[in-house]
Amino acid sequence: MQNRTKGIITGVSSYILWGVLGLYWSLLKEVTALDILGYRFIFSLVFMAVILSFQKQWTSFFVSVKTLWQSGKIIWVILSSLFIALNWGTYIYMVGHGQATEASLGYYIMPLLNVVVAVFFFREPLTKTSVLAVLFATIGVVLLTIQTGSIPFNTMIVAFAFCFYGVLKKQIALPASFSLTLETMVCFPLAVGYFFFSKTPSLFSYDGLTISLLVLSGVITAVPLLLFTVAAKSLDFLTLSFIQYINPTIQLLIAVFFFREAFDPHKLIVFVFIWIGIAIFTIGSIHSYRQAIFYKK
Repeated sequence: MQNRTKGIITGVSSYILWGVLGLYWSLLKEVTALDILGYRFIFSLVFMAVILSFQKQWTSFFVSVKTLWQSGKIIWVILSSLFIALNWGTYIYMVGHGQATEASLGYYIMPLLNVVVAVFFFREPLTKTSVLAVLFATIGVVLLTIQTGSIPFNTMIVAFAFCFYGVLKKQIALPASFSLTLETMVCFPLAVGYFFFSKTPSLFSYDGLTISLLVLSGVITAVPLLLFTVAAKSLDFLTLSFIQYINPTIQLLIAVFFFREAFDPHKLIVFVFIWIGIAIFTIGSIHSYRQAIFYKK
């Protein structure tokens, strides 16, 4: 139960941080999405290198990498790195092009994909309250999709890329810091190659604030990913799916109140359905937790 509590705390924390990151990326409008993505990987690796050096964990890290390589499971790390890169790049592009609402729709669709994965791939059982919660959440997402008018291609990329990233994270038996360091190592050469062959402006051609924001993007990127890695290893996929609704709800509120994107008042009914689903799932989870404690006694 302590493991589950840790997973919920780290999961909720990661989704809150991801929810507000749209504000951070909006400050970098003069930098292209691909440039931001490249700097995120470079400075994330720098940040993780500092963390592992401080913890004196480099020897253990390379031993773990060797084990993954020998077992062939290194492919899971490579694939997870590519999926998170695809998710990041698409999301940053959408926020920078006035599509924050469509991006939030992707994160509303994603938990439903996760439920499918949890049931059919991880064989996690659906309780009566889970079924009811999924039903309400699905109605809400369908209504939101109808009101938006269509499901943009980029929206689906955001949803599917992060869904598969979460699936792959559960296949990798590594500490959170090792996992993230290895992922950034995989993408680091791609970022360096991009900056070497492209005609993008150099880092120091920007003003001081922009340079600072790009450098800090490493920390901003790594912290929620570290929290998510802990949550993914500590929670069942179904629970992880439902707390993900925190992220797009914050994103949508920011899109409306900070980015001043148009919001149809009729969409309020969407949130009613989604949050009823979340409330039902939460109540069911608390009930199951209490029963587990009772039987343990």
